[in-house]
Amino acid sequence: MGFPMAKMFVGLQEYDLHVEAIIDNQKNSTIGQVLIQNTGSKPLTDIKIDFGEGKKMELGTLDVRNRIILTPPNDNKMESVTVFADHHISVNKEYREENLQH
Repeated sequence: MGFPMAKMFVGLQEYDLHVEAIIDNQKNSTIGQVLIQNTGSKPLTDIKIDFGEGKKMELGTLDVRNRIILTPPNDNKMESVTVFADHHISVNKEYREENLQH
């Protein structure tokens, strides 16, 4: 039985993306946050965000290890978000509820 040994020893992928979608329930309001981080070893290009309901945003390029926090449009239902980038990157995340301390 063969194992792909090369994958076990490789550090970072060249193109990789981490996405978190959070609903922050505060006393008087609810705020959505989408964290996008380049976790690969090369810059990600042509990044696009689909907040659902026809609400989209173009981000452009995100350098290695850089991250950005975005707020979805005000009238968004905040069910899920999909982030696309070149090199066949596509990450879909459902929002999770948290009570963040400010």
